[in-house]
Amino acid sequence: MGMDNSWINKRGRGIHLTIRDIDCKNFDAEKMGKDFYDMNVTFFSFFTGGYITTYPSKLKYSRISPWLGDQDITRDIVKAAHKYNIKAIAMADMSVLTLEATAEHPEWASIDINGEPYEYSLSGMYTSCIMSSYAEEYGQKMVREILENYDVDGIKFGGGSYGFRGKVCYCKSCQKEYEKEYHHSLPIKSDWNDPNWINYQKWCIAKTSEKCKFLFDMVKSIRPDMLVMGNGGCMGAIDAEEMSMYQDMVQVEGQTRIRLNEQMQGNWMPMYWIAEEASYMTTITHKPIWIVASYWRHGFWRRSAVDYPEQKVYMAQIIANGATPMVNLSGGPPLVHEDQRGFKAPKELFAFLKDHADYYDGDCSGANIALVYSPDTEVFYGKDDSEKRYIQSFRGTEKTLLENHLPYDVVSTKYLVTGCLLNYKLLILPTLACMSDETAKILKNYVEAGGSILATFETGLYKLDGSKRENFAFGDLLKASYKGITASVAGDNLYGRNQQAMHQNYCRIKNSHSLLQGIEDTELIPIGGEYCLVEVVEGAEVPLTLATPFIIFPEGLSYTTEKDLDYPMMIAFEHESGGRTVYLPNQLDKLHYVVGMEDISMIFANSVKWALRDEIPATCEAPNTINITFRRQENKAMVHLINFTGGQRYFKQLISVRNIVVRVDKKLCAETVRAYMLSDGKELKIESQNKYYQVIVPELKDYDVVVFETVKDQ
Repeated sequence: MGMDNSWINKRGRGIHLTIRDIDCKNFDAEKMGKDFYDMNVTFFSFFTGGYITTYPSKLKYSRISPWLGDQDITRDIVKAAHKYNIKAIAMADMSVLTLEATAEHPEWASIDINGEPYEYSLSGMYTSCIMSSYAEEYGQKMVREILENYDVDGIKFGGGSYGFRGKVCYCKSCQKEYEKEYHHSLPIKSDWNDPNWINYQKWCIAKTSEKCKFLFDMVKSIRPDMLVMGNGGCMGAIDAEEMSMYQDMVQVEGQTRIRLNEQMQGNWMPMYWIAEEASYMTTITHKPIWIVASYWRHGFWRRSAVDYPEQKVYMAQIIANGATPMVNLSGGPPLVHEDQRGFKAPKELFAFLKDHADYYDGDCSGANIALVYSPDTEVFYGKDDSEKRYIQSFRGTEKTLLENHLPYDVVSTKYLVTGCLLNYKLLILPTLACMSDETAKILKNYVEAGGSILATFETGLYKLDGSKRENFAFGDLLKASYKGITASVAGDNLYGRNQQAMHQNYCRIKNSHSLLQGIEDTELIPIGGEYCLVEVVEGAEVPLTLATPFIIFPEGLSYTTEKDLDYPMMIAFEHESGGRTVYLPNQLDKLHYVVGMEDISMIFANSVKWALRDEIPATCEAPNTINITFRRQENKAMVHLINFTGGQRYFKQLISVRNIVVRVDKKLCAETVRAYMLSDGKELKIESQNKYYQVIVPELKDYDVVVFETVKDQ
């Protein structure tokens, strides 16, 4: 009889357990199982085989913990998990080689330009190469040994098992395979003007995907009914989209809160990063999505827990966007953690999810806005700094949607097909630079069928490989023609000004278009970054133009007498089909991410509402620190509310917000409905406001759900 794997189709509550060498000294598996049971955990993954081996392996190169002794911790863990009806998933890591393995099988190692193996983070071990025969010759033996000796519920491969870890490997296998495919030697350095470097990026992504599939097939060849998953980032070199097509479940990480170097310099990841990942992954697959949030603050401080308020609302975003939450315990089970404060938030959230599981299992997004992400743009336009060149624009747009309580999904360009687009009335393309002719055609058909588009900056100006076009791929749709110049808004070339001087830069409001509603008593809106110089097709409206920049210092000369050149900064057009397009040939989205500005947020919100003709399925009246998502089941419309009114990161306190007005479009509910809070089941008074049903939430502390439920006739 095969395994019963139906449990993965339920919204679970997970843990990833990093087991260090020293944790094997006094590992209390029974206490671990009881702790997980008390936390309402339904599954967990744990270090089993690889550079930390937690069982008495008979394989030569297994690095068994020196504290393991005569124990079999893998056996004890699985036994304890099953006693408490918790699923245990064994993690096998194939990214690290011992000194002995490297010495005896140098062909397994990743090699630098000088022919030396790459050391694995000063650990005395070395990085394996995914192109080598290590997985075939040794990794397969490791997996077989685990599966034949332990009743685990799944196999997970560590993320390092898949990729090139950001370094060019010059081993014989890589050289041979690359030369075979591209008839060229491996590149020596990063150079995005070199076609060979671009080809190498394509090759890395393709080979990483091949290795993911190989490892999956390897497990299935041993145990066809065994669940298999990988681990990796949501966006980047590991193609999570392709992995989701064959893996039984997909895990991605949302762990790093702040990127901090040894000089104490760093920048925060946005609080909504984990929501972005959940939304993105749940639109590309119906398979279970597990998203890992760290228990710990930062890589420097893995034994110090994230503050309770931040962890509570951070993780709430996962379940509010259709995915399953996991907590990474970096360093043993709960018992050995010096900072016990980190368990309160997941324990509360897991209990909430358990008590209301019926409201999460089988739900789907009700958003009619798709924020489109382009993997090709991130790699081939973003190049060595994709965050500044692309991701900041993408996340600046996300920020405006969240601030204005506009539910959206993150959708990949790979899924811009007719079946997917039917779910959305508006596509947002923030600096979606790399675009194929096929995608451009799909977008044109979409607008001709009545859909709307909001695009920014160099969208469609590049081919998929990052080479620049002479004009936008679908400029006729945006009513803009590229004039061959992308310039700084400081205008150093166009205005003949000193490039070293600091300038003030603005857009000028040209008319009172509804796209600028709420922006009153001002003629100017600050702008920064770059813009595309474009020519506007006749008939399009131009509510914003570029004002002439002028110097900041000396203050007495801080003005200009020059006439504005009136370069278009916003172009709006209503098509015969009823679809509407808004094009911002600038980086206002990126500017909003970097500094935050109410005028910019309002411009994007107005653009969305205008493009949708105010057909918003659900929204609320609340401070912009309240984030919402909109989920649906057959007889329920559910507005998830997450309260970020707690100050700056680290997020240190939960500040209640009262009297939040929540609205849901009547068309999405039957005539007879009831509304209530999911947390306590208390009924809310429903009012009819034009096309919306409206309720008032008396108080929101951290996370809750407003449920509008169809009441069946008796």
